[in-house]
Amino acid sequence: MPSRPSDSKGDRRRRHRCRGDAAAGLAKFRELRTQYYGGQQYDFSENALLTVAQRAMTAKKPDDAISYLQANLEYYPKSARTYQAMAQARNAKGDKQGAIRDLEKALELDPKNAQARNQLQLLK
Repeated sequence: MPSRPSDSKGDRRRRHRCRGDAAAGLAKFRELRTQYYGGQQYDFSENALLTVAQRAMTAKKPDDAISYLQANLEYYPKSARTYQAMAQARNAKGDKQGAIRDLEKALELDPKNAQARNQLQLLK
């Protein structure tokens, strides 16, 4: 993707995510992560894909959100926050049992997570 002189790399990433679907966005994320991981050019923290997944949920695209969250779990398998977000996406799709499993996993990883505990009680 050509850059504009005034573009930041973050601006280019946001435009790319807005133009493509989840599969294309994840492919680009993986490509950039392979090339730039450990540098300061891009944000590959746990929050990066969580943020993109939240945007997908806001856009009423829970399937895309689940794709981003599953990828996040590849990199951060002990992320209670990712499991909690996954539960929200599954619940939005009507997969109550999947949401319950994800919240139980979030609580296994972070037993003090009161928000996940409350969400789980509401679903049961």
